[in-house]
Amino acid sequence: MKSFLRKTAEHLIAQHGFDELREVAVVMPSQRGALYLKTQLAQLGERPFISPKVMTIEEFALQMTNSELIDPISLLMEAFACFKEVDQQVDFDRFVSWGQLMLKDFDILDLYLVDPIQLFSFLSEAKSLERWGLEYGEDQPEKFITENTKAYFKLYDHLLEVYIRLKSRLESLGLVYRGMAYRKLVENLENGLALAKNFKKIYFVGFNALSKAEEDIISMLLKQGLAETLWDADEYYVKNKFHRAGNWLRNYSHPASQNYLSRGPFLWMEKHLLEDPKKVQIIGLANPSAQVYVAMEAIRKWAYTYGDQEQVALVLGDESLLDQVTQYIGEFKDRLNITMGFSIKKTQIFSLINLWWDLTKRGVDGRFPTAHLMKLWQHPLVQLYAQYWSKHKQIDAHKLLISKLGTDNLYVSFDTIKEINIPILHHVLVHTDSDFSEILEHIKSFIYQIMLAYPRNEWDEEAEAVQQAFDVCETLGAAILDRFPISYASGKILLMQLLQQQKLTFEGPDHSSRTLHVMGLLETRTLDFDRVIVLSLNEGSLPGTRKRESLIPTDIANMSYFSLPTFTQADAVTSYHFYRLLQRAQEVILCYVQPSEKSSIKEMSRFIKQIRFDWKKKNPQLVLEEPVLELGKLNKEQEEHVSSIEKTDEMRQKIKEVLLKRGLSASSVSMLVTCSMKYYFSQIVGLRDEKQSDDDMGADVFGTWIHKVLELLDNEIQEQHGGRMDQVDWKEKISHLDDYLNRAIREIEKEKGVFELEKGFNYVLKEVAKTILENYLQASPQWVNEPIELLEVEGSLETQVGISVDGEIWPVKIKGRVDRLDRLGANTIRIIDYKTGKVEKKDLKIGGDLMSELTSEDIKEKLFQLWLYKFLLGKELSKPQEEREEYLKQIHTPTAHIQPGIISFRNLSATILTENIEFSENQSLEDFLKESEQLIAHWVHRLLDPSAPFEKTANLEDCQYCDFKGICHREV
Repeated sequence: MKSFLRKTAEHLIAQHGFDELREVAVVMPSQRGALYLKTQLAQLGERPFISPKVMTIEEFALQMTNSELIDPISLLMEAFACFKEVDQQVDFDRFVSWGQLMLKDFDILDLYLVDPIQLFSFLSEAKSLERWGLEYGEDQPEKFITENTKAYFKLYDHLLEVYIRLKSRLESLGLVYRGMAYRKLVENLENGLALAKNFKKIYFVGFNALSKAEEDIISMLLKQGLAETLWDADEYYVKNKFHRAGNWLRNYSHPASQNYLSRGPFLWMEKHLLEDPKKVQIIGLANPSAQVYVAMEAIRKWAYTYGDQEQVALVLGDESLLDQVTQYIGEFKDRLNITMGFSIKKTQIFSLINLWWDLTKRGVDGRFPTAHLMKLWQHPLVQLYAQYWSKHKQIDAHKLLISKLGTDNLYVSFDTIKEINIPILHHVLVHTDSDFSEILEHIKSFIYQIMLAYPRNEWDEEAEAVQQAFDVCETLGAAILDRFPISYASGKILLMQLLQQQKLTFEGPDHSSRTLHVMGLLETRTLDFDRVIVLSLNEGSLPGTRKRESLIPTDIANMSYFSLPTFTQADAVTSYHFYRLLQRAQEVILCYVQPSEKSSIKEMSRFIKQIRFDWKKKNPQLVLEEPVLELGKLNKEQEEHVSSIEKTDEMRQKIKEVLLKRGLSASSVSMLVTCSMKYYFSQIVGLRDEKQSDDDMGADVFGTWIHKVLELLDNEIQEQHGGRMDQVDWKEKISHLDDYLNRAIREIEKEKGVFELEKGFNYVLKEVAKTILENYLQASPQWVNEPIELLEVEGSLETQVGISVDGEIWPVKIKGRVDRLDRLGANTIRIIDYKTGKVEKKDLKIGGDLMSELTSEDIKEKLFQLWLYKFLLGKELSKPQEEREEYLKQIHTPTAHIQPGIISFRNLSATILTENIEFSENQSLEDFLKESEQLIAHWVHRLLDPSAPFEKTANLEDCQYCDFKGICHREV
């Protein structure tokens, strides 16, 4: 079947012959289409000839107005300078976050020839009040005006003035942004000015959704007899007034329409989708990766059946799949053409620059956290440099660094890093209050050191990414040269935005001869293929998410007077590109990912539903299949095998060792009941989650932090007041909470990592912690009237119990950590556990009897914990006084009353939550301890029960925050 570009090439030659083509211009939607059109012309050429001038419509607008396009960073700088003239209060740190949106809106206003005065006056306070009054039926809409709305209207008043000033400023510099060039060309044509370059004929080829400026440019050139249009349209969507793919072409192709864009008959309206034989397969798969396997198998099959000269397109609806595709598609390298760029965000240099920012922002008072410096040092690119430096200096860079840092230092000073004298490290010595131009020079030098270290004979895609990052830094440096000062924060935003836009291109021999193309949907414009595979045909991918980034409200943009583009138009554009791709394809495979409760993937694309219920009816030659594929599904026996672990004799011996060395605790018993597989991983295998370094502290660190503050406070009370709580000046303690919080975080840094407390979410958590502790310190002294004496802080209690197992006595360790142990009055010994989470009375309520509650499979962990505390303290007090822990030697056991309790910081109104922990009324301590050993025996036998293997929990919600969900393949 003849492709659209082949047909276009034949039409050009038929109209002008080879000799006249040099006087013709061809304007197309993309550079890729232009390249392939030239290829088609060359194939038709009987002898050498000069090609027509083929360009994109943006290039056409610039060339026809003799305009030069300003680069994005310079445009942002000029826009800020204009805004500063209008509003002296604006600062660049704030402007950089929304300035890009403003410029995008200016571009759209010009592309759609909107009168900025009318638009921005329509958004003024007076007009908005009038509109709100009508919309909400309010006689006095001025009541909506607040300080925030005044600032809102002030912004729109400023935007008009900035728009006018910016255009004037750019004109004086001989520069334009895209929309400005389009509007300028429209105005030139309206005023009868000639184009900057003369052509015998200008062809506009393969367009669809044109902006108002583009429509007017083509329309005026058609009327002048200078232009001709060639369209790639199909009656299937153009003649169906409800089909979005034909939204624009219906008007462009209808002679009675005021938007008719053709000189003579409309060229071309085809019927490929209505009449051509086609085979379409729709395949739903369980996960995104499975789509790649389906695509590879289809390409192999087609190559075997039809040869490798047919044109095949693999279109990625989700461009993140490119990583996986490139891993498997290498077998087709001789015919492969990857038109998509590989994002620099996925390269090592991008992650290294992020680490550089992360380290430098933590430089406080001339020092860095050692852990973060080492994280940067261990990055592969820095290690590459370290090897290069070590080889040239005959010194082991790593040993030198470690010798200077030491093993226990949490922080390293700038002076120490200077003394090490490894050049690359000198470029992390940045003061964040410096001007960004100075900081950027450090980043450039940092990257340059890595470029020097890269072996020339090993120059690969990672090295290319390093070079590209360096070039971006140089471009940014030139753009901000001699400008106003830019802060560290704003500079970071600018640089990272630029880097994220960069892509590595896949290079190889002449792409025009390649027959297997990996591309995004937009890159398929004007191109045709024999066979097509589309992956990730889900809502949110194809079509994309309904996300609109603009300072202009959607209701205003949608008004017919302005007709600015919104997500509705974006959906229609995607629809056209999708159906145009299918027009000449003989065979199509459409893959989508089946949504599930465990994933964020949305439902299958609406395009699939349209194919099922509409296209199938319209084209009798269409063969539609929906095969069901099952990739690597485990049989039932295999599933059972991997989801449970039997308690063999060997396993029982391991359990025996665990009971002796690690013992039983409230958390381990709870783990056994809720998910015995988690118990197995944690207690028997001894797996621990490798905690990732994170800027924001998690709930575990927050809880540890609160506990550490209370430990510091309680230790001070013991040292300064002998543990007497009634002698404490609580107001004084509260006034120093900031100091306690800072001391506490320093003490837990070795274990939990370094956290910045004065910024971001950590600052919020610090304020929350301060509020929690202040509320507690104010309330707790009022809870009891009797004197309280602190006996122990952050102590541990443990004992060993002999349990009979198959006629053998197994020693079982019972252990518990006590946050605080005190004496209330003369005889009550309290064991207090602090909880940052919420605990309520119902969590400790004994429904029937204590033994039944504590042996239930629906165990109350907090109640079990209270029992455990009483048991451990009871065992300690039952010893002779001289064998007890030092702080319990003076306790008179016969009169002592043990009271375990919990203080819940999210339920302080409940004071100390406790329960009468005894198996029978008025039970003696001796009897309590005997029955407690029966309880321990129950859980030991439950743990050893061969009929109850270690199994995954059936409740997936329990897996959400589990450290082992990855091992169990339960990422929920």
